[in-house]
Amino acid sequence: MKNKVDIVLIKSMFVNILLVIFKIIVGIIGKSQAMIADGINSVSDLTTDFIAIFGNHMSNKPASDKHPFGYGQIEYLTSLLVGIFVLIMGICLVVQAVTSDISIPSTIVLVVSIVVFIFKYSFSCYLLRKGEEYQNSILIASGIESKMAAMTTLFVIIAYIFSRLGPYASIYYYSDNVCTFVIGFYVIYVSFGIIRDNVIDVIGTNCDNEYIDKIKKRVLSYEEVMDVKDINLLKYGSYYSADIEIVCKKSMRLSDIDVLVKKIKKRLCNKRNRIKYIKVSVVPSE
Repeated sequence: MKNKVDIVLIKSMFVNILLVIFKIIVGIIGKSQAMIADGINSVSDLTTDFIAIFGNHMSNKPASDKHPFGYGQIEYLTSLLVGIFVLIMGICLVVQAVTSDISIPSTIVLVVSIVVFIFKYSFSCYLLRKGEEYQNSILIASGIESKMAAMTTLFVIIAYIFSRLGPYASIYYYSDNVCTFVIGFYVIYVSFGIIRDNVIDVIGTNCDNEYIDKIKKRVLSYEEVMDVKDINLLKYGSYYSADIEIVCKKSMRLSDIDVLVKKIKKRLCNKRNRIKYIKVSVVPSE
C-alpha cells in the first residue's frame, strides 16, 4: 500500500513540475496575469506533493513503544499543512489581483488553457479515485487540490473570452485581473474545506455505524460467538485500531478460546477491513 501511494504522489509531483514551468512561461509570453497566477497555484500543488510524500512516508512507520498504534494520524497533519499552504497561496493571489496592472492575454493563452484544463481535471479524478481505493486522506486532499487547480485554469479561459470584449466596453479589459481575484478567492474557499475536514479527523469522529455492523456480522459468523458486547474503532489515518468484546459459550476451554481469537484476528486484520491493530476480549455467557 505504501509503495502504491508513493508512486501516485511521485506521478503527481512530476506532472506539477511540468505544469509550473509551462504555465508561467506561457503566462509571460501571452501577457496573462491569470495564467501566471494559475502557474503559481501549480507551485502550491508541487509543494504539497513534497509535503504529501514526506507525510505518507512518516505515517507508514511501524509502531513503537511510544506509539503502539503506529503513525497513521500524521496523514491528518500532512493534509492540514496542505490546506494551510493552499490558504496562503490564495491570499497571495487575491493581493496580486488587486495590485497588478491591466493586461490583455494573447491567443496562445486560450489554447494552452484548454489543453491544461482537460489534462489537469482528468489527473485530479485519478488522484481522488486512488485516494478512495487506498483509503488515504493525503491522496484525497491532493486530488481535491488538483481539481481546484483545474477549475482555476477554467477561469483563465473565461478571462480570455471576456478580455476580447474590451473594445465594446472598457470594463472587460479588467477581466484578467478579476479572474486572478476569483482564482485566489476560490483557492481560499477550498483550503478551508481541507483544513476543516482534517481538523475534525484529528479531534476524532464516530465511526460509520454501517461499517461497525459489517465488522460485527463477521465476528458473529463464528458459531462459538454468542454475542458481540462492544466494538470500539479508532481511526489512525488510513487504518483502524479495533477493540472488540465478545461473549462465548461458558463451556469453552481456554485453548478453544485462544484458537477462536486467533481466527477472528486473522480474518479482520487485512487491507479490505482496514484494521491494522486488534484486541479481542472474551467473556463467558451468563
